[in-house]
Amino acid sequence: MMHKNSGFTFTELMVTIAVIAILAGLAIPNFISWLPNYRLRSGAEDIRSTLQLARITAIKRNANATVSFDIANETYQASVGTQTIRSGKMPAGIDIFSATFGSGTFVQFDSRGIAINNTDGSAQVINNLGRAKTIMVYITGNSRIN
Repeated sequence: MMHKNSGFTFTELMVTIAVIAILAGLAIPNFISWLPNYRLRSGAEDIRSTLQLARITAIKRNANATVSFDIANETYQASVGTQTIRSGKMPAGIDIFSATFGSGTFVQFDSRGIAINNTDGSAQVINNLGRAKTIMVYITGNSRIN
């Protein structure tokens, strides 16, 4: 009579665990070096989406919208009048290095979505590895990440 074997032997199980451990040992250092850059990109994209929301809200409500940056606390806030429409904080290990829009650390959009301060401006975020992303805001109200 033939016996049907089902399952894994102890040796097969131990070899599989060893292979997984080796692969994890190779992947973890890459993940650790990848994480600060991911957070940097994420922080820059959050700021840009807040700028876009403020611009769209200014057009929609036919009112001025402001995005202001608090560099010391690593936060930003979009508002229309006294109403906050979005606020955010930088991810861990990411700092708002600078925010320069005309003569202040804020940008305003008018009811047509155009930057009121009549000049291009930018906000720069930096990670703990020294890499930076710059969020440009043009006089037309458009923004992009460099």
